Amino acid sequence: MDASQLSQVEALCDALYNGTSHVQRAEAQQQLLTLQSSAEFIPQCQFILDNSSQPYAQLLASTSLETLITQFWNNFNPEQKLEIRNYILNYLANNAHSLQDFVIGSMAKLACRITKLGWFNSIEHREIVEEITNFLQGTVDHHLAGLRILNALVDEMNVPTTGRTLTHHRKTAVSFRDNALFQVFQIALTTLRHLHNHSIPNITPDQEKKMANSALSLTTACLSFDFIGTNPEESPEDVGTVQVPSTWRPIVQDTLTMQLFFDFYHSSEPPRSNQALEAIVQLSSVRRSLFAVEKERTVFLDHLMKNIHDIMQSKKGLEHVENYHEFCRLLGRLKASYQLSELVKTRGFAEWLNLAADFTVKSLQNWQYSMNSIHYLLALWSRLVAALPYLRPDASDGQMYAQMLRQCVLQVVESYMETMIGSVDVVVESDGDIDDPLEDEGALREQMDKLPTLVRLQFDTIAQYMIGMFENVLAQYEQALSVSAQGNPQVAKQISIQEGRLTWLVHMVAAVIGSQSSSDSRKGGGDHVWDGQLSRFVFQLVQIMDYRLDNSSGQAKCDEKLELACLTYFKAFKRAYLQDTAGIGAIGSPASIGGVVPPSGGQAHPLLSLALSYGNDRKESEMGESATVFDTMGIGDMSSVMNIIVTKICNNIRYWHRCDEVLEQTLEVFVDMISSYSSSKTLLNLDTVNFMVLNHTGAHFPFLGYDSDNKYRITFYTALSRLVFTAAEDLNNSFDTFIAPNMDIISQLNQTPNLNDGAVKIALIGIFRDLRGISAATSSKRTYNLLFDALYPDCFTLLKRATESWCADPVVMTAILKFLQEFVHNRGQRIYFEQSSANGILLFRETSAVVCAYGSRVLQLPVVQDIYVEKYKGIRLMLNVLTCALSGNYVNFGVFSLYDDKALQNALDVSLQMCLQIPLNDILAYIKLSKAYFGFLEVLLKNHLDVLCGLDSPVFITLIKTIHEGLQSNEAAVCALCATSVDHLYTYIFLNQRRDKPTVQMIRNHMSSEPDMTDQLMATLFNSLIFATQSNHWAISRPILSLLLASESSFNTYKEQLISMQPPENRSKLVEEFEKLTADIQTSVETSNRDKFTQKLTVFRLNVRQFLTF
Repeated sequence: MDASQLSQVEALCDALYNGTSHVQRAEAQQQLLTLQSSAEFIPQCQFILDNSSQPYAQLLASTSLETLITQFWNNFNPEQKLEIRNYILNYLANNAHSLQDFVIGSMAKLACRITKLGWFNSIEHREIVEEITNFLQGTVDHHLAGLRILNALVDEMNVPTTGRTLTHHRKTAVSFRDNALFQVFQIALTTLRHLHNHSIPNITPDQEKKMANSALSLTTACLSFDFIGTNPEESPEDVGTVQVPSTWRPIVQDTLTMQLFFDFYHSSEPPRSNQALEAIVQLSSVRRSLFAVEKERTVFLDHLMKNIHDIMQSKKGLEHVENYHEFCRLLGRLKASYQLSELVKTRGFAEWLNLAADFTVKSLQNWQYSMNSIHYLLALWSRLVAALPYLRPDASDGQMYAQMLRQCVLQVVESYMETMIGSVDVVVESDGDIDDPLEDEGALREQMDKLPTLVRLQFDTIAQYMIGMFENVLAQYEQALSVSAQGNPQVAKQISIQEGRLTWLVHMVAAVIGSQSSSDSRKGGGDHVWDGQLSRFVFQLVQIMDYRLDNSSGQAKCDEKLELACLTYFKAFKRAYLQDTAGIGAIGSPASIGGVVPPSGGQAHPLLSLALSYGNDRKESEMGESATVFDTMGIGDMSSVMNIIVTKICNNIRYWHRCDEVLEQTLEVFVDMISSYSSSKTLLNLDTVNFMVLNHTGAHFPFLGYDSDNKYRITFYTALSRLVFTAAEDLNNSFDTFIAPNMDIISQLNQTPNLNDGAVKIALIGIFRDLRGISAATSSKRTYNLLFDALYPDCFTLLKRATESWCADPVVMTAILKFLQEFVHNRGQRIYFEQSSANGILLFRETSAVVCAYGSRVLQLPVVQDIYVEKYKGIRLMLNVLTCALSGNYVNFGVFSLYDDKALQNALDVSLQMCLQIPLNDILAYIKLSKAYFGFLEVLLKNHLDVLCGLDSPVFITLIKTIHEGLQSNEAAVCALCATSVDHLYTYIFLNQRRDKPTVQMIRNHMSSEPDMTDQLMATLFNSLIFATQSNHWAISRPILSLLLASESSFNTYKEQLISMQPPENRSKLVEEFEKLTADIQTSVETSNRDKFTQKLTVFRLNVRQFLTF
């Protein structure tokens, strides 16, 4: 590289980082990425660093070096690796005063990556901390750079490196933990003490802040290190225990260490103050066994509690949101690390508890600034309550503290409920300026998870408080609704406020009821009573909402969030009290107000006679405590309650069909309701469900109309069909009645002479989505045969006509092909026809007709905008249909050639023609298309190799080359499919190498036209196994054995090539590893031999990667 080329690189960097044109930036990025393509560009990167003063060029050189060194690590000998690392450190030392922070960070990461990879190569890498101390003894800029390097070093050692095994990472991390991490932690503490004492000379205020930031983040990184290999970044942050080694004990248990962080908190502002708190959070979580004696732990805890007490008392620093959040984290972590019996022994715990309660209450009152932190406070109180049974009542002051805790929790819960309900007024009055806490699903879920434990501590008192609030708000809501017709804006605002309050109350009741099942040993009879009292108000609210919907024909909808809250409550109630409905009493009359009911005089659905009959001599003990809940609710027995829920589901389907979220949640509740066999039986006794089963048409449910395009109808029909299939005994007649409306639509469409009409199009999409839902519910031979008998032949006639008419419309074809894919998929061996039945052949023949009708037309269609949507998606689905049909094991495909039936040959010809006309780049670019494409080829190579062999040699070789390219895909599933395909081919070749079958002869002729094809496949498989970073080594290893047995010369060729490419010192090692690999391997493709060879390949891979140059 010369000066002119450097100028070009700097210009490209400027265009990449500062350019305004997306195209210009993309082009610049593409050109600059060439620096990361080969190890030969390392000198160019060094030239950029040595000669460029542009920060972005320096950043490019640094990141490129990191990529190159990581990828081509084994290309360098130990001396070269150390030389590169020293170059980076010297570069930082010489330029620390002039480099931008982001360049220093990138260079530090590069130096640490080299250090980690070479940790066991030479002792110089393991002595990097001593070398960095030279930075700390230099100028302030050097000190700052040294801290940045140490931060990068801890981060690098704590995170697995892409392309390296987890075993190697843990080995390096453990060595670093034992030999260097404590020294790094001490350096950070020493720096903090110097800063606290203002003993660093010639440091500016800005440098002092930067140094404090780096030192504090370094201490936190050290304390957050993955000491024992549990990957804490993947664990919940509020339950982690800091597993510091015992050698850290003198520093960690010293209260001066903790006090140093508290002093920094008090004397600084964010981000330094909240970083100090973050370090304290980690210190407070150190493992219990670190302390040699209990007295040391008690002193440590006393000091921690005193400082927390002082902060809560003085409110120092809590006006900053960052500090407040970390302080709440500290409180939330406190009980996770210490037992309640330990906390009560600390000095001034009673005052501490009152301060914590006061802090929590005031935090709740200022909810606008603390919503992301409230769940930490609730977690503290929840854990304290959970530990209350373990507090010994005979212990000193145990009873007093228990009573204090109950009072504080009562205060906190009432404040939480009052504050959250009161927040609605503020949100509504702000007219969108203030975020609604109800819209933060994550925070809401966290809070509702913690609330039940607090509520059930004094359930009688809190339940009465909730009932009083619910009763009051519900009365105000009814009053507001009674005057809403006047059109007064103030009344509309009042309705919004009351609905928001009700939303909070319903969420709270749902959380409390759903936290324990009716059979939970912790739940007493009194709890059932209060659950029933609370539930009564929710069901009253649901009835009011349904009444409004019915009387206004769906115009008077409540707030969407209230609807979702009610659905959440239904899920919780089902989980707690409707898990087993087999013991309910006689079915009572529906207790709902309004709702969907059959027209008077309507014919009773035959499914009603199939429900379980419950005897009158049922023992009272069978009722269980759940009867108390329904008696307390005062609505009726369990069936009446279920009727209200189902009525609500029906009304939501009728009136909320244009709101996806409400409709989706409603269908989830419906699916949940029919999830058990006994509840399915019960549901079929309800008039509302009976009506739904018999009248699932658009006239009664606009959601199901064939004049709208709604994807949720699939879920609805799956659930409704499962209900019919699982609950009916006279299934044949029941199913015929159920599917009659759908068959009427099919009949009408078949009688329509011209399907090329907009209204017909929507009807086609709807009917095939409905049939797909019904098909998804067929899980047994009996149910599938019922559906097949109902659909054949009328439905398949419509399928072919619709395909011919709408092959150019992606939406219609997606509905058709997804239904067909579901219908021909032998999931759970549900497709089984008797030996005397020709249904399997008929099913494939009809499938072939649809595939040919679509495949012969789609390739001729022009692309208007998106080739994937307009062509490739349909082709993908079509290939999936054929893959399912060909691998279903319900068709004897030999019959087709025996009787000269062209259905199989036509389907394969069309599908192969489409496969061959799709460019390889497009196949690999669209992952879903790749999976369908290679999945189809895998089935052909497994079951229909004779068809593939009948192709011309160029065509056959093209398919094999495509599979070869797929082996190199970054998508693991695609790579595995291609590997399996290769295995099928070469297993067949090996097993038949001494036979003179026509198929074998054709394969030999094809392969002879491309003699090195086997060599290429062998090389690609071995290279993927040894050098690639993907984790599907098992799938890649399977075809290697069949390739080796079918063509040992290809294996020997690859072995010789790989050995010749290695340095002399590696060749003997590689020869030895290859000998170990092939030792004691039988010439067999039996499973036992395959498994043995796969194990040996794994060992081979791990061993050669330790020294191989690539």
